[in-house]
Amino acid sequence: MKHITKSFAGVYANEDVDLSVEQGEIHALLGENGAGKTTLMNILFGIYKADRGEICFKGEHVEFKSPGEAIARGIGMVHQHFSLVKKMTVLDNVMLGLKGEGMVADRKSARKKLMGLAETYGLLVKPEAPVHTLSVGEQQRVEILKALYRDVSLLILDEPTGVLTPQETENFFGVLKRLRDEGYGIIIITHRLGEIMDISDRVTVLRDGRKIKSLVTKETTPEELSACMIGRELKKDMDVGKAPEGEITLKLSNVCLHKKHSSKLALDHISFAIRRGEILGVAGVEGNGQKELAEVITGIRRMSSGEITFLGADMSGKNVKQRFRKGISYISDDRQNDSLVMDMTVMDNLILRDFDRRPYSGRMVLDYEEAEYRAQEALKEYSIKTSGKSGIHTPVKLMSGGNQQKVILSREISEEASLILASQPTRGLDIGATRFVHETFIRQRDDGMSILLISADLDEILLLCDRILVMYEGRIIGEMPREEADIHKIGLLMGGIAKEAANG
Repeated sequence: MKHITKSFAGVYANEDVDLSVEQGEIHALLGENGAGKTTLMNILFGIYKADRGEICFKGEHVEFKSPGEAIARGIGMVHQHFSLVKKMTVLDNVMLGLKGEGMVADRKSARKKLMGLAETYGLLVKPEAPVHTLSVGEQQRVEILKALYRDVSLLILDEPTGVLTPQETENFFGVLKRLRDEGYGIIIITHRLGEIMDISDRVTVLRDGRKIKSLVTKETTPEELSACMIGRELKKDMDVGKAPEGEITLKLSNVCLHKKHSSKLALDHISFAIRRGEILGVAGVEGNGQKELAEVITGIRRMSSGEITFLGADMSGKNVKQRFRKGISYISDDRQNDSLVMDMTVMDNLILRDFDRRPYSGRMVLDYEEAEYRAQEALKEYSIKTSGKSGIHTPVKLMSGGNQQKVILSREISEEASLILASQPTRGLDIGATRFVHETFIRQRDDGMSILLISADLDEILLLCDRILVMYEGRIIGEMPREEADIHKIGLLMGGIAKEAANG
């Protein structure tokens, strides 16, 4: 890619960017939220057309008018936000758009190939399951398998390991290295510097839409990459400490939840408590009940049996709004479907939970002046970047995923909250933004807030959490204080191997 330039509403997303990827190379693309990484890859994949510049693939000048043309030439891409048809099955999604030899696609052969790939990558899915019944993590597995199913020579992966255990990540990287050794080109977008150092051969860093530097991975350091990405060096250490714990805030006793249209349990007798001034972590591969746990606590789904008390009060029969008013805030793992109205502006999304009460509403009239003031303050406090000159009136659909997440954080972390239930809160965030979220959680904890952190990022769990629970197939199969936890032990529990984990 040479001199690639692309602007939206007069603002450059990419400006004179060069990128080269060789056969037999794993090339990492690094940059903050809004740096232009996804836009650059969308141009390569035929979703956007560059304003200026050219693309050469396998020695030929190309100009893809659609992703279908890119796929036909051998380029596959796994997006951070999924492109699956929710009402169709996993197998149908994988086969979608592919041509068979006859009038009818060979589903038996396709299923066999899919299951072979799933086993190879450790990304197990049910081919006949409708996508809308899958968790976010399971849907990401389908996207990875969908790309790998096609015979690509260049594979683009946007944050592909966020839902994998350490053991699965190691296996997945092993597959990528084999593909590299066989001559495939791979572009991996990740915010995890450790992954970049482990898996990549070269790194290209973008900042504010421009290419800052391309580096040979073995000749650089995480500190240099961080400085290139954000324009300054981050302090290496963060003082996590430990806050004095207070009374119990949230308590679950034998909570069960049946799966939809099934007698099987999505939550199997879940019991735990969290106190004021505590960050309680829930680790596990996504799809093992974490989503259901969050939705039962917040009132989105009604538990089948058991008891949930919050600040001493029984939550049975309380709806989402009543639990929010009581002091429960929710940061969902699926920001675009659960937490934002994509066509609405930043300001409108920021007041979604409180528009019908003070300070935004009085006597049935919305105080737009107050709403605008609070929104401007949120943009400053959370360093939210918007597209163009619209500022708080920018539709959130035009913003990067990381900045969308910041909008949610600024809304949900309020003075009234006693519990923040945060599910994958730093997914898709760059290093600087991730550190900001971590520091915010620590500050809230130190002020007496209870935080229930559900995360597939074990580094995040081990860094922040005072205690750690591990979920597998709807059950809690392990609990440990941070002092006794290690990544190998938690990884085994995440894979359901409780006996080996217990033996160290």
